[in-house]
Amino acid sequence: MTNPYLVFFSGLAVLGLLFWYFATDVDRRKRNVGSLLVASVIALSVWALVPPSEKLKPGIDLAGGSAFTVEVQPKLGEDGVPIPVSPTAVDKAIETLQGRLNPKGEKDLLIQRQGTNRIIIEMPGIEEDEAESVRRRIKETARLELRAVHPQSSFEAPRVAAGEAAVPGYQLFDHEYETDDGEKRSEQLLLSKRVQVEGKHVQSAAADPGQRGVTNIRLTGDGGDRMIRLTQDMAPGRDRIAVVLDGEVLSAPVVQSVPLGRDFLIEGLDSYEEADDLAASLMNPLENPLEILEDREVSPRLGKATIQQGIYAGIAGLGLTLIFVLIYYRIAGMIALAGLMVNIVILFGAMAMFGFTFTLPGIAGIILTIGVAVDANVLIYERLREELKLGKSVRAAIQAAYEKAFSAIFDANITTLITALILFWRASGTVKGFAVTLTIGILASMFAALVATRVLFWWSTDKKILKKLNFLNLVPDKKVNFMSMRRFSFVISAVVFVGALTLVGIRQDKALGVDFVGGTLIKFQLGEAVVAEQSVQEAIADLELSKVPVIQEESSPASGNFLAIRCATEDAEAITTEVRQDIPVLGEMITAEVIDDDGTKRSAEVFKISAEGDQISGTLGKEFLRNSIIALAIGLIAILFYITLRFEFSFAVGAFAALCHDLVICIGVVVLLGVFYDGMELSLIHVGAFLTIAGYSINDTIVVFDRIRETLRSRRGEVEEVMNFAINSTLSRTLLTSLTTFLAVAVLFFFGGPALKAFSFAIMIGVVVGTYSSIFVASPIVLLWSNRKGGGSNLRRELLDANLEAQVNPAAQA
Repeated sequence: MTNPYLVFFSGLAVLGLLFWYFATDVDRRKRNVGSLLVASVIALSVWALVPPSEKLKPGIDLAGGSAFTVEVQPKLGEDGVPIPVSPTAVDKAIETLQGRLNPKGEKDLLIQRQGTNRIIIEMPGIEEDEAESVRRRIKETARLELRAVHPQSSFEAPRVAAGEAAVPGYQLFDHEYETDDGEKRSEQLLLSKRVQVEGKHVQSAAADPGQRGVTNIRLTGDGGDRMIRLTQDMAPGRDRIAVVLDGEVLSAPVVQSVPLGRDFLIEGLDSYEEADDLAASLMNPLENPLEILEDREVSPRLGKATIQQGIYAGIAGLGLTLIFVLIYYRIAGMIALAGLMVNIVILFGAMAMFGFTFTLPGIAGIILTIGVAVDANVLIYERLREELKLGKSVRAAIQAAYEKAFSAIFDANITTLITALILFWRASGTVKGFAVTLTIGILASMFAALVATRVLFWWSTDKKILKKLNFLNLVPDKKVNFMSMRRFSFVISAVVFVGALTLVGIRQDKALGVDFVGGTLIKFQLGEAVVAEQSVQEAIADLELSKVPVIQEESSPASGNFLAIRCATEDAEAITTEVRQDIPVLGEMITAEVIDDDGTKRSAEVFKISAEGDQISGTLGKEFLRNSIIALAIGLIAILFYITLRFEFSFAVGAFAALCHDLVICIGVVVLLGVFYDGMELSLIHVGAFLTIAGYSINDTIVVFDRIRETLRSRRGEVEEVMNFAINSTLSRTLLTSLTTFLAVAVLFFFGGPALKAFSFAIMIGVVVGTYSSIFVASPIVLLWSNRKGGGSNLRRELLDANLEAQVNPAAQA
């Protein structure tokens, strides 16, 4: 991660320039400040990004990483007898590990249960020093205790250690510490057996960046009361308190003032990283001890071939989109290309700067970001086309186009941004990766569209480089009465919507992949042998499997190479048999001595490479689904509130209906195809796809709503006529944006490999359904809601006010 102080002060400088840019009204000054602002942001992003091979962190699904097998140990009861490990204890340990290893949500982390008391943790590739920190966070129980030190400890402790005395109510501890000049010393302390303050009383913990090896602690209200009771009778400057962590005394400072309150420090740690590890552990205390059985390297979950195909297909899809924009908008298209490049540089630079991990759902966020960025340019250019038709000069038309497109770009991006922020706040796992990428991407696309391209247009017109603008026009200027088709479209949508819900209800777990429902983990211990993931894919290609398996290559310095196959339990035997038959090294037999159930020893032919199977939970467990659903629900409520505030409640109802319509139908289509084609069950890949569809749906709908709102304020006539005019006005923008997004994702579908085929297909369906719903679902529902008895008065009053203004001032009809 980049130096946080440098990032902070650079951010302040950029923020100051941004305020200056929007505060000034003089075009020449605005152009110059904007140029400095754009150059500063690009320079900061490039500095954070170079070299990209070191700064960008791919996730476990794209680049593999490190894996740890952890065993949950029994904890001791109050009577000292071990309590057996329960499923609840394992679930609690998984939740705690999530909080410890990924407290900020920026890492791609996969955790799943194996068997009855084991946990598999997979993280993106980590360096050796990071690995040590991970091991410490996994194993540290973080049982914090604050104990009073005996007033005569320096005299009594040596006597107790020598067996010459016993002090009731106190226990002997060793304390090793380092003096200010670096000298290491040790002492024996008598500490009270009564623990007043424990780890459960910690409200917050954070490493102090200004002091080496110091963790700041803040207690709960009850913890603060306990601290007061512990220290109120102590003598300042004489009595001491010991901070004990997992049975070891970290520090035993002298109390300087009494009573102490809720805030205190834990000192005596070796580094900032160790203090940060302690803070993460204290905020997520373990109830059961954990033992690391094995750590190893794992290959990408998607397979190397799939990733390579996906990279080439993604670049080709992006290139195709850029070429289309360039051909369609010509000179203005070159400025749009420059804006998109600025957007991408900022996005990747910010990801590198803050150490966020790239995952497949994160790539989904990038696809949505590029779609939104293209949409913003299309919005501006279609407005520019309209202004030029009115006979305005190029400079005046550009000024008017940016002013009129601003509200649509702002509202569409803010609604998507609200969803992204709430997903990051409430969701977990890979959804956070999507939210991070989308949040940065939305901010970058707004900056590129409203600042970077505007600055380029200023320079082009001021230097007389841009004197005339010509655009292609593939969408005929024909008025279609879309609102008259609402009854037919409602019937079609209702049938498909109900059909999708019914199909999902019937299929249930059959529609879910191993990522959701779990299954069996088959592990072949290869030793020095190597079996490629592609070889296994080819071996099982002809099997009729109930679910698509996840295949990974693993290696451990201590145990050699492994082949891991996560599959449905009912498929495990068939997969094991098939790979042993088709891959020679797995089917090789040797003669060995075996022991029967009755204890008899005999010689038998056995497989040279052993295999074991164990039940595993889904990587996307119930907690993941619950958090994601809650996050989406809160996001929808926030969007409803925002649209009601910026538009009217009827628009909020239309947007909500369109979003639900799009998601349910897309999920239904994927589930339906899963009945006929292998590889189409719902999996981790689809999480990013469906989130992308939700963002695309909201963005598309808001753009149409913005034009409807604007037209209601400026045109006479019935509401239905006015809405028809508005939809037709945005039709070229709607179709162009959908086409460019569809083309980019289609390339990924045809050339991206099997895993990305399922991902891109879902988004392609979402683009088509989202385009349809913004015209035939969202807008008609706004009309119906505004016409209902007792409702819609605000919408109609707005239209009547616009009509009255038009009669008084004919110029308003324009």
